[in-house]
Amino acid sequence: MPTITCTSKRFTVLDTGSEQTMKIRTKLMLSMSILIVFIMLSLLAVTHIQFYIDRDLVYLEEKALFDSLRDEFEQYYVNHGESWDGIGVQAGAFEHSRDFVEIGLVIEDKMLYQQGSLHLRDLRDQGYKLTLYGNNEQKIGRLFVMNDAQYKTYEFKTMWYSILPAIARVSILFTCLAALVTIFILSWRLTKPIREIIKGIDLIKGGNQEVSFPIHRKDEFGAISRALQEMNDSLASLERSRKQLLSDVTHELKTPLMIIQGELELAQDTGTALSFEKQSSLLDEVLRLSRMVNEVLDLSKLEAGGTQLYPKTENIVMILNQLVEKTQFLAEDKHICLITHISEEVIEVSVEKQRILQALYNLLINALHYTNQGGYVKLHVDRVYRQDRQNEYVRIMIEDNGTGIPEEDLPLIFNRFYRADHSRARPSGGTGLGLAIAQQNIFVHHGWIEVHSEVEKGTTFSVFLPALPVVRE
Repeated sequence: MPTITCTSKRFTVLDTGSEQTMKIRTKLMLSMSILIVFIMLSLLAVTHIQFYIDRDLVYLEEKALFDSLRDEFEQYYVNHGESWDGIGVQAGAFEHSRDFVEIGLVIEDKMLYQQGSLHLRDLRDQGYKLTLYGNNEQKIGRLFVMNDAQYKTYEFKTMWYSILPAIARVSILFTCLAALVTIFILSWRLTKPIREIIKGIDLIKGGNQEVSFPIHRKDEFGAISRALQEMNDSLASLERSRKQLLSDVTHELKTPLMIIQGELELAQDTGTALSFEKQSSLLDEVLRLSRMVNEVLDLSKLEAGGTQLYPKTENIVMILNQLVEKTQFLAEDKHICLITHISEEVIEVSVEKQRILQALYNLLINALHYTNQGGYVKLHVDRVYRQDRQNEYVRIMIEDNGTGIPEEDLPLIFNRFYRADHSRARPSGGTGLGLAIAQQNIFVHHGWIEVHSEVEKGTTFSVFLPALPVVRE
């Protein structure tokens, strides 16, 4: 009896909703605090830079006035024998000095001339610097000046820096209060989908498959929810498949086991030996059980990817000829005309011969079973180019004029133990694994199967395998 192994899914235990919420709130508060500090520092830096920009713009607008004042000082230096002697008592003696509020002449960090009241340090930091040159282009000093517009900018800057601490404290206070309210609102909104997701995962861990995730959201939580929903649906589908497989296998094994049990019990109760016919019947049932177990194991390996292929270059025409020889007697018993139509004598494919032969055998046997006496089964093989896959394939078509398959059954015919003809007795209908094994054997060779069928008109199975390039001599 086949063993059915169920793989359990293990979920990582997530933080509880409250712990997750606290982590998000902490991160939000820290992020908001950093943002506030960054904004304040950026405001301070921008304001500081803006003051200097305004000062320099004033110079550019009144450059001629600044140049005239510089020329006066340079001329004084030349006229006094290249010396600044007496400059300190010349306050107001320069014609263009009346257009400036602050003027300071600095030589080697000493103030030789000053007009205004600013300290040397403030004048050097806030005033506009004019470098003075003598006749031989030698630096003879530096002039720091402020006209009325520049001085007003300086006064505003001084006032701004004096009240900035108070403004910063009030701003930080109100900003922190607003940030706290915003953080609690945001954290509640942000953690709501997290709580819903955690609740859903807890339900799945408890074995409840009826779970609802916030899949309607358009953000990352929605993407996570949709992935979890798909995972849950997949797990539910696997669980249903497991239960169905267990039910099908049990049902399939039950009939032959009951027959064997009944015959043996009857022989034991009556004390009579089993006749040759009874022994043959029991052997058939045992062989049927053995075949079913082997087919289930083979199909499980194929679906799990545990089958190692050993492909070789084979002539698919020779494989089909062998297939016809193996099944010719079945066709003759039902008076079915078995027709082959081959476009070329040699059509090479890279396959494992026994697996492809097994797949095609299952498809052909299925066609013979469902074709009435006097009907026909046709085998076609040719090369086709599939535009949708941009490649050339070998197509093997198995066509019959049998009972056909209802349209609603077509998507299910490759499922394990599925029969489109539900009235067909299981003892005469095989194990119900033939088409599933055929499909998996074709899949592992990077091919596929297409089915077209009409009830009472017949069915066509088309197998596509990657074609090898034709070698031209």
